[in-house]
Amino acid sequence: MNDNGKFTSVEPTAQDSNNPALSFTAVALVVLIAACWGGNPVAAKYSLFSEDNSMGLPPLAVSGIRFAMATLFMVFWCLVSKAPIRITRNQILPCFVAGTLLFGQIATFTIGVHLSNSTHTTILINTFIIWVLVFEHFFTGNHRITRIQLLGCLIAGVSALVTLLIKSNASDDTSLTDQASILGDVVIIISAILLAIKILYIKANLNRVRSGTLILWHDLIGVLWFIPAALFFEYEQISMKYVDHAVVYGLLYQGVIVGGMCFAIQTTLLQTYSATRISVFSFLTPLFGITAAALFRNDPLSPWLYLSLVLVASGIYLVNRQKPQ
Repeated sequence: MNDNGKFTSVEPTAQDSNNPALSFTAVALVVLIAACWGGNPVAAKYSLFSEDNSMGLPPLAVSGIRFAMATLFMVFWCLVSKAPIRITRNQILPCFVAGTLLFGQIATFTIGVHLSNSTHTTILINTFIIWVLVFEHFFTGNHRITRIQLLGCLIAGVSALVTLLIKSNASDDTSLTDQASILGDVVIIISAILLAIKILYIKANLNRVRSGTLILWHDLIGVLWFIPAALFFEYEQISMKYVDHAVVYGLLYQGVIVGGMCFAIQTTLLQTYSATRISVFSFLTPLFGITAAALFRNDPLSPWLYLSLVLVASGIYLVNRQKPQ
């Protein structure tokens, strides 16, 4: 990181001078993001309403509170980084579109978590990496896909299909609300596609809006979508009597750590590096996520889920594989 607070990269590879390799600092930050995102489905399970203990809040309310917390964090981030909080007229549209994409992506993610289990959610949400690669190749041209990378996409896609078709054999100790469903898995895949679109849209507009400012307004506009939706669809389900310490901790983790810190760091990195180079490191997220799900939610860990995880990791390795010099 230089004196201006920007991340510097190592020398670009000969393969693409406009697509620099990640610096050590950038790699460390992306791994940190992957670890934090790995715990997000587990945190979401704690904050969502559960029939097992009659505690928690409905999905849209959780999302609204989460990004209200993230907005407050981003105000602090902008003050520290000296990024402007106010936006100009020509910055309204990119902020509005980014916030609307956030609403769609997080709403589908939260609903999917509610319908599926933490392990399936962690694996399937990370198929966004494949969508980023495909969209960058065909629509933005920032990262041209090779045959080996295409093979990686196919392998990872097969792994997602395997996860869709396989049900976890829930143990006697696993709660009914933490079991997987095909519908929940499909909703999570839709969320992954929206996440890829949002990442690329934000990267494309970082020349118009500073990263911290864009994430601040993307969070705030997301809140302006979530709160009315929650009050309209979930009003009777929202009550403080359903909120305990576990719900609060889950909301804080999703809001401050993931919705605030992780999004801010990722967007800062997107100013320098391609979305594909950053996104491929998210193959670590399922490793962190499955570990967290087993430790905190007692998710079943069948051999088939390990196979799916291996396929995801193998596919993304091929996507990130460098040509021999």
